[in-house]
Amino acid sequence: MFGYIKPFRPELKIREAEDYKAVYCGLCKELGRSYGLFARMTLSYDFAFMAMFFMSIDKEACPSFEKCSCIAHPFRKQCRCTQNKALSVAAKAAMILIYYKIKDDLSDKGFLNRLRAVLLLPFTSSARKKALELGGEAEKIDLAAKRMIAEQRAVEAKKSPLSDEAAEPTANFLSEIISLGGNGENNRILERFGYLLGRYIYLCDALDDIEDDIKKGNYNPFIYGGEGAVSEAKSVLFMTTAELSDDLELLELDKYKEIVENTVCLGLTAEVKRIINKKGGEQNG
Repeated sequence: MFGYIKPFRPELKIREAEDYKAVYCGLCKELGRSYGLFARMTLSYDFAFMAMFFMSIDKEACPSFEKCSCIAHPFRKQCRCTQNKALSVAAKAAMILIYYKIKDDLSDKGFLNRLRAVLLLPFTSSARKKALELGGEAEKIDLAAKRMIAEQRAVEAKKSPLSDEAAEPTANFLSEIISLGGNGENNRILERFGYLLGRYIYLCDALDDIEDDIKKGNYNPFIYGGEGAVSEAKSVLFMTTAELSDDLELLELDKYKEIVENTVCLGLTAEVKRIINKKGGEQNG
């Protein structure tokens, strides 16, 4: 994923900011422990949120913390969340998804992107293999990621001008992954929540990259959607964040409730406004 799911830090309390950082650092450690030092370079806000969200909806989860040294902060020990199921699932999803993304880049038009994919494929292939060997949810994640890439290729091949259709593969992927944290009773809500989250990520990325995609000749639904496509995308994004907030109210959050609510209700909207402002648009879309 692309790093668009992050908390709105000005509204986080000090303790909440420390808890979020501890989970973020815990995921970094999990990536390094299970998949090697290079895996830490794939760390993103999106997967940190995924780990925290899984802990939040799991009443039986009991995350613990420890002080540890960190290669990025060698002179001061950091507090991090210790190894647990939520971190493991998020790390597996990160490794499996990046493998399929890098594999897909092998067919990219740009020489540098293809070269990067060739160089990174051995690492990502090994990481995917390790994730599958760890078992658990890895096989389901792998099938969902493989299906997402295939569906995305089909959309790009026909150059669909419909942003909802273009976002569908990512939305379906997140729907499957987020629902892995369900308990049976809340699966339907989680499926919808994950679907909306996936749509949000795809549309944010497409809106953010439209100028680069035009220059590089990459597919972007907003390039083919006509003059009103970008304005419509802004409206859809704000409606998506609003529905995500509504769906979150239907879920019973056990821990990290304030951080999850901050991220969904404030952070997502702030990120959309950041992208719009970067392009010189009106803050309110």
